Amino acid sequence: MSDNARSLGPNDLVWDHFSRPRFDDVPARIRAAADAGFAAVGLYLGAWERLRADAAEVQRIERALAETGLVIANIEVVRGWASPHRADTACTRQEALAYEIADRFGCRYLQAIGSYSGAIAQAAEGFAALCDRAADHGLLVGLEWVPSLTNIPTAAVAREIVSEADHPSGGYCFDSWHLTRSTNDLDDLRCLNGSKIFATQFNDGPVAPAHPDYLHDCLTNRVPPGHGEFALVEMVRVLDELGSTAPIGLEVCSAQLWADDVAFAAQAAADGMRAVLRQARRR
Repeated sequence: MSDNARSLGPNDLVWDHFSRPRFDDVPARIRAAADAGFAAVGLYLGAWERLRADAAEVQRIERALAETGLVIANIEVVRGWASPHRADTACTRQEALAYEIADRFGCRYLQAIGSYSGAIAQAAEGFAALCDRAADHGLLVGLEWVPSLTNIPTAAVAREIVSEADHPSGGYCFDSWHLTRSTNDLDDLRCLNGSKIFATQFNDGPVAPAHPDYLHDCLTNRVPPGHGEFALVEMVRVLDELGSTAPIGLEVCSAQLWADDVAFAAQAAADGMRAVLRQARRR
């Protein structure tokens, strides 16, 4: 396990925040992640906003991290960074919380999603400005494409923004769910600069939506890697071919797993992903 979030790499597993209910007990999830062999966890801004005023709860988090050797790697999520080319007031508040987390815990990565207003050039200007601010706190910024819910629905649109922003701290978040449900085309992943893929979020599920509402579907019907129909082995191989050094994130948003014991949920995600990695990296 790494004692530094910024040294995590493609052999390290990160248990992202939304693998559990958003306000689930954070120390308990840290300990469960450690027992399952994760190197790090992610933290949601909304959870931190509720926790930060409780000194005893923050101490519990710090104690769990110290005792397990885990780190908080990822911060989710900021939006409104390009409205049309500068952060709106809500994003400014979100960023303040993110930088507080980063400065306290030494995180490596901040996730950004759309929508943006204006033209691509204005979105790129706003994204570059966000990356400038985040870099002052040691953070990389990954832009995640999210179909149906944002106007950055595909890898191609995300690539336009990231390429035009051309910022050393600005890159991509790749989520197996959003690739599958946007175009389900591995060539979209192959078109990205591998060195700019800063975070991954793996999960599995049916290729066809199980529910017509995208948000409901992606927050309830994901399953651990290897238990669905996604081309996860091929996705890992593409990432490796691209030279991606991003950690292997697990974001298994599942109504069933949210209801299960935290230790079971962590172990199921880790075991599934390790099986996928063994198959993908078999020589």
